[in-house]
Order: sequence, then structure tokens, then C-alpha cells
Amino acid sequence: MMKRLQKIWRDWRNTSKKIYFFHRVSEYREMWRNVAMDNGARFTVLSDDVWEYEYNGRKTRIVNHEMEFDNPVTLILAGRKPLMHRMLREGGIPVPDHLVFHLTELEKAYAFLDAHPPYCVVKPGNGTHAGDGVTTHVMTRREVRKAAILASLYCQDLLIESQVPGECYRVLVIGGKAAHAVCRRGPRLKGDGRSTVRQLILDENERLKHRGMRILTVDRDCLFTLSWQKLTLDSIPPMDHVFIVKTVDDPQGKLTEIRTVYNENVTDLICAPVRRYAEMAAKILGSDFVGVDIITPDPTVSLEVSGGSINEVNTTPALHHHYDAKNEKYPKIALQTMDCLLSKAKVIKTDPSPR
Repeated sequence: MMKRLQKIWRDWRNTSKKIYFFHRVSEYREMWRNVAMDNGARFTVLSDDVWEYEYNGRKTRIVNHEMEFDNPVTLILAGRKPLMHRMLREGGIPVPDHLVFHLTELEKAYAFLDAHPPYCVVKPGNGTHAGDGVTTHVMTRREVRKAAILASLYCQDLLIESQVPGECYRVLVIGGKAAHAVCRRGPRLKGDGRSTVRQLILDENERLKHRGMRILTVDRDCLFTLSWQKLTLDSIPPMDHVFIVKTVDDPQGKLTEIRTVYNENVTDLICAPVRRYAEMAAKILGSDFVGVDIITPDPTVSLEVSGGSINEVNTTPALHHHYDAKNEKYPKIALQTMDCLLSKAKVIKTDPSPR
């Protein structure tokens, strides 16, 4: 009850820091204005965050980052994570091992945890985004219970998954084709053939402190990230061997409700089999505009080889992940996105002249 009251209070005061689209209204408005200008289209501001885009006799409307792609049923399907896991698995696509349970069925979750070491993820089963209610790197029964209580604030259907090794990639699928990919790139270090991983982290932290930057913490994410690269803190990486230190940006060290922030274009790294799985996921969902989240230690090989999986299928994916707003007027795939959207829009019929 206390956690529920804290959440209500936090949301009422708008201090949860989970709302991150509203401050981008001007960015998206100018982005689409620039697209229209370069494409010879008409751009009309209907209100501060609602705009109309008209080109070649077709018209569509945009509300901040949301566009007129999916119907309500498709949106609901995408938000039901257990259902999407089942549909994707039935379609032959790798998804995390998982179990659906309720807060009154914690023994089921405990048994799943015991069968899937070292870590699991607990999250709401339906209708959340931006890391709401999600706890990663769950290791003990007490942590399962605590994570389940948090997730239950958002949904009564709870989901526990095995923690999949790797970094998080988002493949943007437009009109059935994988068009762009970004990654939440973790910090990397390079071996010198003499120093242990522990010493390399300490040396890097000294450099980060000198620059006034946040240091690398040795936490569960760090240890897990090292482990799937067959490293420990006492390993001595070979000369010039580059390894990943962490995959989760979690300055508070809680590993709960962490929003994924993509920071690198990796379109050219995604191999053909992974691209095909992303396209298949979009087809199974029935969406022409979807962000497919994939966790894998190596995007250059198939998910079967890497041990990766498709984690989520996101409707209304945000285009601000796919370009550098400081140096570009809009992402290159914005034109492709609009072309796909307008191809499905009705042709505008002009009223006949009065007789």
C-alpha cells in the first residue's frame, strides 16, 4: 500500500521523471516542419502539439511523436507482453524464457528464478512503457517479491523473464522493411595485456573523475556483462582487446524502472537474419511502423548463434532516437516514414463548386 501511495503522490506532483515526450514538442514540430519544407508539402499547426501534414492530395495528422499508423487493437496487442511473446514464439522467433504470474502466486516466480540463474527480470505484463515497473538483475526470492510488488502497481498480470545477455538494439521497421537501427551502447575498455579488468576499471575511473564525469560502478550489471564475454574482474584481457563494461545506465544503482536511451546508429551492424526477425515481428503484430527491441551480445550473427532474443515490439516508436537533433534537421528515415503513412491515407476530395 505504501508503494502504491508513493507512486500516486509522485505522479500527481510530476516528479517521477518518467515523462520525457512533452519537452520534445518543439523538437518534433520543427522536425516535421523541416520535412515538409524539403519535400514540398504543406505543414499546418492545429495546436501546440497537433499538426497536419499534406502532400500530393493526401493528408495526415501528428500529435507530438505519435502518428496515424495503428488501430486501437494493434496498440493493445503490442502492449500485452505475454501475448506478444507467445505470438512471436509461435512464429519461430526467439523470445526470452518467461512465466506469467500474479502477486498471489509468488511460488511460481520463485521456481522460475531457481531454474534460470543467474538473473531474471520482473515487469508488468501489460500496457507499460519506458521501464515502468521493470526490475532487472533479480537474484533472490526476496528481490522477486519486491519487484513483483512494484510491477503490480501497474498491472495485475506479472511477467518474469530470464535475463538475456547483450546490449539493447532497436530496429525500426517501416512498411515491412527494417529501415534503421540504434543501440544503447555500453562503455568499453581496451586491454593492455598486463592489467586485470578490475585495474582497468580503476584506471578509467581516475580519468573520469579528473574530467568530472560519472565513474563506472562494479555492480550486478557489470559482473553479468563481463560474464557473457567470458571475463571476470580478475581476468587479464589481451592487448587491444575491447570489452564492454556495462549495458545499463543506472546512476542510482537500483536497476529498477530504467528507461532505455539509444545513443548510437548501428544500422550497418545488424545482420540479415536479425533484420528478417524484426520484419517478421512487425508482420505478426500487423504494424507498418514499429520499433523491435532486440537484446543480443552480437548483432552481426543470428539470434540462435548469439543467444539473443526479441524483447519487445513497440508501436508508436519515437523518431528522436534515430538522429542527432543538434546536427540534423530530421532523421533520414522521416521521409520514408511519411511516405509509408501517406500511402495509406485517403485522397482528399475537394468540394464541388456550388451551382
